[in-house]
Amino acid sequence: MQGAGEPGEKPVGVALLLSEGAASRGGIGRIMANLDEELKRRHPDIRACRHAARLTERPLLNHLSVPLALARFTALCAAGKVDVAHVNIAPRGSTWRKMLFARVARCFGARLVLHLHGSGYDEWFGGLGPARQGAVAAFFRGADAVVAMGGHWAGFLVEAMGVPPGKVHRIANGVADRPPSPGSPEGTPPVLVVLGIVGERKGTDVLLEALSSERIRTRPWRAIIGGNGEVDKARRRAQELGLAGRVDFVGWVGPAEVDAILRKGDIYILPSRQENQPMSILEAMACAMPVLSTRIGAIPEQVIEGETGLLVPPGDAEALAGALETLLADPERRRRMGHAGRERQQRVFSIRAGADSFAALYRALAR
Repeated sequence: MQGAGEPGEKPVGVALLLSEGAASRGGIGRIMANLDEELKRRHPDIRACRHAARLTERPLLNHLSVPLALARFTALCAAGKVDVAHVNIAPRGSTWRKMLFARVARCFGARLVLHLHGSGYDEWFGGLGPARQGAVAAFFRGADAVVAMGGHWAGFLVEAMGVPPGKVHRIANGVADRPPSPGSPEGTPPVLVVLGIVGERKGTDVLLEALSSERIRTRPWRAIIGGNGEVDKARRRAQELGLAGRVDFVGWVGPAEVDAILRKGDIYILPSRQENQPMSILEAMACAMPVLSTRIGAIPEQVIEGETGLLVPPGDAEALAGALETLLADPERRRRMGHAGRERQQRVFSIRAGADSFAALYRALAR
């Protein structure tokens, strides 16, 4: 088996710690689900399990969700089943909660991997007072390894938090291969696809302004926007801008629905103001869709400007409209970009490569 440990090598128990464990939705949940499944296929010596940092499936006990999850995790560690704690970190409450779990893992001798997620982590960290900044930086510096999803975040960890460069590992998100999207049938309007939480952080307001501009409104297209969040507010804004018949807000979509929507798409758009390394961009690339996004976080390391898509400044509706006009006007360029993006996803952002990198890291730490 490609990348598997040596025959007879001691199994490594890995706890993949994330908010709701196997029930987690959103990007981090998909990342860990993909990793868990690929580790089982390719690395049988890595005994991974997804563990919740809070138990939100019990609404009446919501105030006890973190203590109950912590008790479960403590029992898992006490049973000797955790050699490596892989702790997924996002801003705000996620960081403070995960400090508790990391401390428990350390008490039972587990090695600690912190995996930095969450758009805007640098802004959140910069807004903390000196004491809290010091606590967060010490948390990251004290880990055995810290995983960053690209050069931007690796630099942040070293320069802002003082994490030793030797502890920082750049491991990109990965997605499974998908068949290319057939897109819209010939003679029908191109389909624009947007996936993610509806609201300002993902740039929904900017997108609607761009779509309502003269240069875009007069062209044929329709848009599918999938995601929860401020859906009603965005739908009202679309109506105000005269877009009600062309923009379809479909609400939260699960993995099967995501695949179905992507297969309908011709252009993927993510005009976010804050991001890390979005899974949805990689999923669109896997479907051979050109990507229109913003120059933030690790997105410029995903999307090669002019080759696999186009990038614009965040919050700039005029620039977004101009780039979208370019793609709408040139189906052949869209096709070339989409296929170049698919090749890049398979080469750089495959789930296989990510699982192999994590398995090697776990083994090295558990020795």
